[in-house]
Amino acid sequence: MSTYNTSQTAAVIYQADPAVVQHLHGVRDSLHQSCKPYLNHKVKVQTLDGMTHEGIIAGMDSKNIYLMITVTVESPRGFYNPYYKPYPGPGYPYPGPVNNNVILPLVLFELLAISLI
Repeated sequence: MSTYNTSQTAAVIYQADPAVVQHLHGVRDSLHQSCKPYLNHKVKVQTLDGMTHEGIIAGMDSKNIYLMITVTVESPRGFYNPYYKPYPGPGYPYPGPVNNNVILPLVLFELLAISLI
């Protein structure tokens, strides 16, 4: 259990400008309204960092958009799928259909563009 010393005042390191907070709430609401009709549609998403992802909008909440993407061996990110078996080895039975889809949560405030594909 952690305890806090209530006799000292905490030094504020950062506090967002109220106008910025109001603007960010507007951006989040706008993104929600723009993306909601395209649930289960294939899209291309570009983030502020320049990363591009293609997938299907699987869901949304107040902070994230959830993109279902297919993982391949060549994927640039470190996704891990314990069921992924690219080729059965000799002596091992074929694993049958394998789902290589994963859900990638993307923070709404980091999105630059979303386009239908």
